[in-house]
Amino acid sequence: MARTQKIKQYQVDQWKNTLEQMLEEGNFRQDGRPLSPAGIAERKQEIAMLRGLNTLRVGQVVDLDTVQPIHEDTNNAGS
Repeated sequence: MARTQKIKQYQVDQWKNTLEQMLEEGNFRQDGRPLSPAGIAERKQEIAMLRGLNTLRVGQVVDLDTVQPIHEDTNNAGS
């Protein structure tokens, strides 16, 4: 059975704020020093993940293992 969670408003706000902060910082640390190439690659992965999370809406039920929305109206009776 999939682990699920209903998306809350505070999560959406936190993801949005974190993404905005990372985009503002660009390839630099909070103290202004440039990131290493490995740090830049990691930052790009985190930004991609946050962009994916920001497509979720409050109240959606999400599978925590795949971070994909679960469509509760799925009708498997015809299969």
